[in-house]
Amino acid sequence: METKEKEEVKVRIKVLQPFRDKFNKSVRYEVGQELEFETTRAEDVVTRELAEYADPIG
Repeated sequence: METKEKEEVKVRIKVLQPFRDKFNKSVRYEVGQELEFETTRAEDVVTRELAEYADPIG
């Protein structure tokens, strides 16, 4: 039986406030950087007003 890997949906966000990566504290994201995060992680940083969606959602 084959196992299918679930495809991760990614969205683009633009950093509004500098912040450190949640998994690797040595990585710092700077204002103006555009990043691709999985949907739930992007929603987290947007909700905390650290970033905004670069592309409209929906």
